[in-house]
Amino acid sequence: MSKSPLSQTSDPDQSYLDSFSRLGGRIRSGNSFSGNERNCAFYNLSDGNFTELSYSLGLDYLDDGRGLAVTDLDDDGDPDYCVTNRTAPRLRLLRNDLKTDNRWVTLRLYGDPEKNCPRDPVGAKVEMKVGSRTLFRTLYAGDSFLSQSSKWLHFGLGVSGEINSVKVRWPSGHTESFVGIYPGGKFIIRQGKKDAVPVPVKGVRTELASSTPALPDPIETARIRLSQPLKLPEKLKYIDTNGKSIFIDDLTSDGPILINLWASWCAPCLLELGEFGAASKRFREAGIKVLALSVDGLSDGQKLRPDRIRSVLEGSGYVGNAGFADDRLIRVLNALILETIYRHRDLPVPTSFLIDKGSWLTVIYKGPVDVDLLLEDRSKIGLGPQVALRESSPFGGTWIGKGFKKDPISVASVYRESGYLNDAKAYLKDFISSHKIIPGSDPGSRKSSQLSEVHFFLGEILAEEKKFNDSLIEFKVASHLNPGSKSMLMRKIYALAQAGKNTAIEEALGTVRKFPNDPNALTLLGDVHYTLGQSLPAASAFTKALKVNPKTIPALRGLALIRSTAKEDELRDGKEGVRLAEFLMSSPGADQNPDFIRILAAAHLESGEYMKSRILAEKALRMARNKGLALLTDEIESLLNSIRERRKE
Repeated sequence: MSKSPLSQTSDPDQSYLDSFSRLGGRIRSGNSFSGNERNCAFYNLSDGNFTELSYSLGLDYLDDGRGLAVTDLDDDGDPDYCVTNRTAPRLRLLRNDLKTDNRWVTLRLYGDPEKNCPRDPVGAKVEMKVGSRTLFRTLYAGDSFLSQSSKWLHFGLGVSGEINSVKVRWPSGHTESFVGIYPGGKFIIRQGKKDAVPVPVKGVRTELASSTPALPDPIETARIRLSQPLKLPEKLKYIDTNGKSIFIDDLTSDGPILINLWASWCAPCLLELGEFGAASKRFREAGIKVLALSVDGLSDGQKLRPDRIRSVLEGSGYVGNAGFADDRLIRVLNALILETIYRHRDLPVPTSFLIDKGSWLTVIYKGPVDVDLLLEDRSKIGLGPQVALRESSPFGGTWIGKGFKKDPISVASVYRESGYLNDAKAYLKDFISSHKIIPGSDPGSRKSSQLSEVHFFLGEILAEEKKFNDSLIEFKVASHLNPGSKSMLMRKIYALAQAGKNTAIEEALGTVRKFPNDPNALTLLGDVHYTLGQSLPAASAFTKALKVNPKTIPALRGLALIRSTAKEDELRDGKEGVRLAEFLMSSPGADQNPDFIRILAAAHLESGEYMKSRILAEKALRMARNKGLALLTDEIESLLNSIRERRKE
């Protein structure tokens, strides 16, 4: 059975993580492990062949099945099924109601630890002679995918089956015979006890509801009610039709708003705007504002003139706030949806967002939104988590948890990548404060590992802000919560270097001695030396890392940067810098990385290719500004100044 990253190791290989992530991406995009297949059940014909009985047994659902556990749910002597699915319904209980005169018996085995056998004797094999036949059953620790069937071993005996003998071969290798076992009963067998102990058969009747849920009628629109509202970043803004920047926070300060994304070329958008205009009085009475934001030209850079937007809105009959959505606003909204909703789809037009007072995103509408539905949703927001939980489900049923928990790192990543670092930090700190680790808890547990990742990510953001002492605190906590993680250890050491601690070199050297052939450990040593201003030993460490693995991206970056920008003349080599930087640019996603493009620009500058250097630096500068990377933006602007000065020489 393949393992998840958490179950594989405390510090799984990056290539494995990348593959696991790509697989998850396919699933979130609506793909399946198995395609559009029905569940299958096969009957063993005992001659080396099987026949398919899925339909006749009622098992051929279109569910994307994952786990299967077998047990006698109603204690009537036949096995029933528990099936889990990736898709809804997440759980099916399938009771076996076939009428038969066949006889049966079930056994539960207990080992004796004093006889070198575990209490649950996994691997024990039962041999039962029934008339002229010999039946075998083995006790397993797992069945199907991430599943465990009942530990009771079921034997089908046939119509007239009489039990002649029962033998158990225990995991220790010892074999015993047992007596007192007869058809139609349940028995406990204990190692070292000759007589089996009968257990009363209760015959509990489990009443199950219909397996066919009431599905809503198919529609071209989608309403997504979040089970837990999501706080939008502060200072999220749009441009009004007068060209003025307006903060969305200001609009939500006294009540909810509906943000509607529309385009002039979208006929359903214009019809919807007209309906909003006709319902303006109802909106005012309900205390809700509508904000219509045009997305015209975002794909081609040709935005409509403000007077044209106003003309289109007036022609549609719309009355209310209006303006333009920019790339940053769309990127934030789209990314938040992708991170909070499992199936990934880019935003269509029209799309609307119901945002409660205080900038809490509560409902997403893909496609035209019905005014009555919108007003009904407006009446139910702010009524508490239980109402939100109930309203978030398209089906009836009972919740066994508190809804879907958002991944704090995913949401914070959206804020970070969009330049809202304060919001990212606040989101992570809120998670930390609400998920305290109980003193004495096992470091490295799943809860500790998740909290460790949150502290780790918070430390990275603080390091970006050059708050190195604060980041070091977070990395130390992360390392304590997950002491088996090599990546946590390495990041703590790097933080020591960023904070100017000379002990970082000693710890980095210790890591290299522990993992002498690990390119990541050698890269870490290089990063520590470089951070402390020691370019020569840094270059040596990066070179050793690349000898172990020429595709170690951080080492490539570090060595290319030194060859292109080092203060020491003997370390600078423009041609080698270009070679390394071009190899770096061949890595996946490099063409969207402004830092890598900046290094290539610096390499071309060192080799005297001023035009190439300037073009690349200007490209990197635009990308860094669009991503809100302030520190990198400053470094690229400094590089452009160097290019201008070198050209004058």
